[in-house]
Amino acid sequence: MLGSGKRVSSEALRLLEEAERRRDRFQRAVLDWASRNLRDFPWRRDRTPYRVLVAEVILRRTTSTAALRVYEEFLRRWPDIRALSEADEGGLEALLESVGYHRRRAMILKVIAQFIVDEYHGEIPRDKGLLLRIPHVGPYIASAVLSLGYGVPAAMVDSNVKRILSRSFRDSIPARGKSGLIYTLAEALVPTESHVPYNLGLIDMGALVCRYDRPRCSKCPLEAVCDTGRGHG
Repeated sequence: MLGSGKRVSSEALRLLEEAERRRDRFQRAVLDWASRNLRDFPWRRDRTPYRVLVAEVILRRTTSTAALRVYEEFLRRWPDIRALSEADEGGLEALLESVGYHRRRAMILKVIAQFIVDEYHGEIPRDKGLLLRIPHVGPYIASAVLSLGYGVPAAMVDSNVKRILSRSFRDSIPARGKSGLIYTLAEALVPTESHVPYNLGLIDMGALVCRYDRPRCSKCPLEAVCDTGRGHG
């Protein structure tokens, strides 16, 4: 889980040890819940690296309901990265207006597409380091492209996942360096197989069960392996 030569604090080691101890139960609980409760969206079907990339940019700072209004029409107009790189920015803005943040979002999509065409010959890379070189692509989008688009195990850590992990491992996460440790924890927990339903399951659990306000601990499949949930029993 940690590269050779890296020095880690005793608190970080304790967290990773705790993650290893709970890993199987944590994964099984998420996957069992996901098998029955995953939300159905068009961007979760017929996934390709391009479709995943487009969906994640459209979903940024908006709701799934808003994204639903434009996603399929977007793909009809700009079906691949080269088409998107040649898109008229005004046309992008017009389609994305109902989603909000449309001028900035249109610019981001154009910049991303142009970079991929210019630097990667129109091929979306399947390497996380190369993905992170793309302007406006951060760890979450890079991991989404890898896991959902390429089938490469990667931990997708959005605000929902951060909340679940922070609550589940509350007693083991040190206050200092918490943000970085959440990513380390997520990478330690993601399964090599079944990472797609696992990642989507965590995201949906955060949206529907382990909510920001009024978490439904008694309905959560992670209650037995969650530091916070056990306190609600």
